[in-house]
Amino acid sequence: MPAPRKSSDRYRSMAHYFGALIRDLRDSYESRVGEPLTMSHLAARTGYSASMIGQIERGETLPESGARVESLDDALHAGGQLKTLWPLVQRLGHRPLEELAATTKRINPGYRENAPCALAGGDDMERRHLFQLAGWGLLAQSPIFTNGEHIRQMLERSLGTAEGRALDHWEAVCADHTHALLAQPATEALDDLLVDLAILQQQMSIATPEQSARLQRIAAWMSTMHANLLTRLGEYGPARRWWRTARQAADASHDADMRVWVRGAEAVFGLYSPRPVETVLTLARDAQTLAAGRTTPGLLQAVGAEAQALAVMGRRQEARESVRHLHDLVDRSSPDGQVGWSSDCTWFVSSWVYSFEGATESGREARDKTLAQSPAYQNAANVRLHEAISVASSGGHNEALRLVTQLLADLDPAYRSRMITHTARRVLDTVPSDRRAALPALPDYRAALNAPTST
Repeated sequence: MPAPRKSSDRYRSMAHYFGALIRDLRDSYESRVGEPLTMSHLAARTGYSASMIGQIERGETLPESGARVESLDDALHAGGQLKTLWPLVQRLGHRPLEELAATTKRINPGYRENAPCALAGGDDMERRHLFQLAGWGLLAQSPIFTNGEHIRQMLERSLGTAEGRALDHWEAVCADHTHALLAQPATEALDDLLVDLAILQQQMSIATPEQSARLQRIAAWMSTMHANLLTRLGEYGPARRWWRTARQAADASHDADMRVWVRGAEAVFGLYSPRPVETVLTLARDAQTLAAGRTTPGLLQAVGAEAQALAVMGRRQEARESVRHLHDLVDRSSPDGQVGWSSDCTWFVSSWVYSFEGATESGREARDKTLAQSPAYQNAANVRLHEAISVASSGGHNEALRLVTQLLADLDPAYRSRMITHTARRVLDTVPSDRRAALPALPDYRAALNAPTST
């Protein structure tokens, strides 16, 4: 077996580092797994040509998707190393690490002090330090690096005042992130959330047994928000994995209400992903069973998801019954203001169900009440798309497509999330397939759906 090769170029950029890591994993495959792995073998297992594998290993090109990275990770028995590093590689790519080191000097003028490099080992050691930061999870998004977040965290550790020591602090952090979900574009909200997830992970690693349960509850809450944001960005595979993490954290916390809330939220967001609607219905009903008769925000989310899934499936009477059940639960429990539920949510679910059945007046009332009460740009855009669904369900196919086209054109690209475009695509689903090609509004509708966003 050849010894793992070293390259003087591996610290030139994240692309070069990523390629060198793949090469090291391939070279060490025989000692780790028990059989050799040639470049041709790796190519056959991943669907690449051998020449393309060579280009990736040399850092000349990058895999074109997360799915490709996952196949490389699996084929190399990398244990998730490539998948973990991939978000950073995507964002920094071939950007020279000298530029990142220079950014560090600008952020903290004393970084190099009076010597050529404050880190022993010179420039190469400085670049290695960047990868150490990446290993801490503090460079998962480039804004975290460029705004000096990693320096702030190291400073707090040096001072012994590292953020998150007080458990009550995390409740306020989660409340802030919840507000950000309602008001900010997904990419902006994600940057700050990733910073706090990294800090939380550090605190959990040193927590006492008494602290662990509360921190696990916070981990479930923050993981749910992360899965929420990934769904908005159309990162459905990573979102599913974060939902799993959220469930596991909630279960470990032994907080019954959090366990239901995570599962209810997963059912809701499943409606905006490629998951089969039958799976969403199962998730929603499993969450209701877990609630064991307790009326909590999680139960309300689960009942709402059930009603919406039934509406998509065309099971109108059952969907109506679920909506009535939801209103009864809300009337009896007065959940407004509790974490995970607000008054506009009830009317949002009603708007969805009534729109799919073409109930014009009931749908309009529900939309108006949602818009009057909703603080979230997601809900505001989506209920306007519910109107288009209602119009299409009533036979106004061309008009419905025009409504969607106009709404998407008016929406700032930063706020045009995949959840919104997913609902926009449901409008066309309500049009019989044999009538679509003849609709004059179809080309503009498709162009609006495929317009670039800033997310």
